[in-house]
Amino acid sequence: MTVRTDIELPTEVREVAEALVSAIGVDLRALLWHGSWARGEAGAASDHDMIVVLRRLDEDVARRLRNVFRGRVNWSSFVQTEAELRQFPADGRLQFHYGLVPLYGDFDPPPFTREHIVNDLRVLARDIRFESRYRLLHKQPVYAQTDHQLAAFQKTRNVTMLGYATKWAVLAMKARELLEGDDYPATRKVLRQRISDGRELQILDIADRWAEAKTRYYDDPEPLALLLDGFARELVAWLESNEYK
Repeated sequence: MTVRTDIELPTEVREVAEALVSAIGVDLRALLWHGSWARGEAGAASDHDMIVVLRRLDEDVARRLRNVFRGRVNWSSFVQTEAELRQFPADGRLQFHYGLVPLYGDFDPPPFTREHIVNDLRVLARDIRFESRYRLLHKQPVYAQTDHQLAAFQKTRNVTMLGYATKWAVLAMKARELLEGDDYPATRKVLRQRISDGRELQILDIADRWAEAKTRYYDDPEPLALLLDGFARELVAWLESNEYK
């Protein structure tokens, strides 16, 4: 079995997929391309995303995986064995059902229920709140002005983590659509057509233009932290008002 050839892939994605098939061999069950590149909405700051499903994982397989990604920047891989997928927790399951492009093999995705979606939203709200409040209260760049290297690191770290929280907020908006009886919006463009809340539209704008938008928050992450924290609080209020408890 080889990497599928009926779709056009970025050169590096195909190189990595073929290298994984060659390096992992019979221990590889499936490769699933996902993320903004797979959805056709990658920006200047977008990395490549790959889900790697293994039949087994030991130190040797882990080293072979590491060698494939060695020296490659802007990559994010999610590695799971078949057994780990069967034991997957009650959140994060939607990623195995939406927005994936199978490149090699097949797999049985962990099933999800309405209860799992509610749990997804609660976990996302919790994680967004934590990152927003932590960056707002405890990682202010002013604390490191006497150490320029530390200050630069803090600024970059703050923006990186708030960038993840922005992505989580978009995922939450998409998952919420399922609870409201709609289909899952595969892209931000489709999602944008369904929402009217000003805060949520602002978050989508930031996600769409992250490479440009993030520079506004290096010296002062407060506006983005407060925006995301407000979204998370509203999300929990929405869950409670709809009796998703």
